Amino acid sequence: MYKYDLHVHSLGGSACGGSTVEEMMKRHKEIGFAGFALTNHFKHGNTGVDRNLPWDEYVKQYAAFYYDALEAAQKLDFDLLFGIEETYDLGKEFLLYGISPEILLQHPELQEFGIKSWAKVARENGGFIAYAHPFRTASYIPDPYAMPDISFVDGIEIYNMGNTPESNELAVKTFKDSGKVFIAGGDRHRADYRQTFGIQASERIKSTEQLAKVLKNNQFELYLG
Repeated sequence: MYKYDLHVHSLGGSACGGSTVEEMMKRHKEIGFAGFALTNHFKHGNTGVDRNLPWDEYVKQYAAFYYDALEAAQKLDFDLLFGIEETYDLGKEFLLYGISPEILLQHPELQEFGIKSWAKVARENGGFIAYAHPFRTASYIPDPYAMPDISFVDGIEIYNMGNTPESNELAVKTFKDSGKVFIAGGDRHRADYRQTFGIQASERIKSTEQLAKVLKNNQFELYLG
């Protein structure tokens, strides 16, 4: 089985990132992961890219952290996948897979705040969208227990390593009969960990488009360290 972390940040791409993409890849490789999705914070989140840039330039600079690391990923025999974490409400975020930077460039409406347009673009292009770390308690989240509208998403990140066990357990109980796909992610920001959350699949995942299909079809198992 091949393990993949679905929630990883990096220095530069996320303002809260503490290690480079290459450092994060090396650490994941050391603890037995075949790859991860680089999900740096996007325009309305804690992004490390100047959010005042024109849309085309913002997307190109955001994606550069992914593209610039591909050669290092190939040398490590590591599957580096493109992803996004974006804010849709006060302290609330979603994860997106299956949408390339090239598709983002075609949809400047995505720079508007909210989730509705993102869900539409995801569904029209074979993407997979999931709520990130529901019920997280933190100083920047005014209402940690607010219920999201699950009609917009394909999945829920019910296990997030940055959440408390109580928040993860509440997510499991709340969404167990929702019919949504359950995913897990490490939400790692710096290369100082000995384990992380993610999924495991029977085949290697080589692209964000393939990852979206694996998730949509539930062709994986949760991996909880």
